[in-house]
Amino acid sequence: MSNILLLRSPSETAPDPYERMLEHASYSAHSISVLETSFTDLQNLQYLIAAGPDFKDYVGVIITSKRSCEALTTATKILSDKGSHFGPSLSVPFYVVGKGTASALGEFQAMCGGNSLDLRGETAGTGEQLAHFILDDLKTGHPRERRRMLYLTGDKNRDTIPNILSSEEGKRLGIELDPIQVYETRGSSTFGSELDSLLQQTKSGQYLSCLKNDWWIIFFAPSSTAFTYPFLQQHFRFTNCTSTPTEQVTSSASDAHKPLARVGAIGRVTSTYLEEELMLRIDAVASKPTPEELLAAISGRTAGQDL
Repeated sequence: MSNILLLRSPSETAPDPYERMLEHASYSAHSISVLETSFTDLQNLQYLIAAGPDFKDYVGVIITSKRSCEALTTATKILSDKGSHFGPSLSVPFYVVGKGTASALGEFQAMCGGNSLDLRGETAGTGEQLAHFILDDLKTGHPRERRRMLYLTGDKNRDTIPNILSSEEGKRLGIELDPIQVYETRGSSTFGSELDSLLQQTKSGQYLSCLKNDWWIIFFAPSSTAFTYPFLQQHFRFTNCTSTPTEQVTSSASDAHKPLARVGAIGRVTSTYLEEELMLRIDAVASKPTPEELLAAISGRTAGQDL
């Protein structure tokens, strides 16, 4: 059985969808939180929620992460606790990356009376795909000289969406992006100890770190990769992307006792970072951030091998 280490926060509600799907496929999956989040500029976000989209003539809201959803929900809860009556926040489309982000808006939707959100872009697996979806979607609407959109971001958002929406095509559609940073992230202060604890768990009378079974390590975002890699090197060997399969070791001969890990990435942005910045060989890439796509990518590389 292969062990799979998921560098992501496990779901707050059991069972975790990634772990459940992988374990049903006879993998042993383990999630570890890698980032700590703190919200920023919630006061401004509260102001915008209370005023409603018409105040700044927004035609849509762009959300690309679960953390942005949490910031939106937190700001709304603060308003609700104050007894504030906020504007018709659900009257514009919410453009999201993937089903996970869409699901994370559930609590916000409930706080706004339970009315259905106009969610768009759920099938987009990357920011680039979502940006092109937005361009195509706005082409079908009524012509407008100006289309202003609220974009909720973190401190490490890439410029992919702004660049595409500010292209000549975006300018012709009158798109104006209003980005607001609502959270910032840093490496988890407990990641190292949680990783040590996981690898010391016994399974079949042996320590996980000593098992000869295959190991997969799945990286979900560039923002957490640089932070986690030094910790991972203490326990695993990795294959350099310039090496052949028989020239595997990225560490010294003294590390030969460490398990050799295969590397999986969620999306091309993450895989490119791993290859170009850390020089790691990528063994599987999930095209979208879903359990189904990850399982398909891993299974495609392990077909015919013992799990």
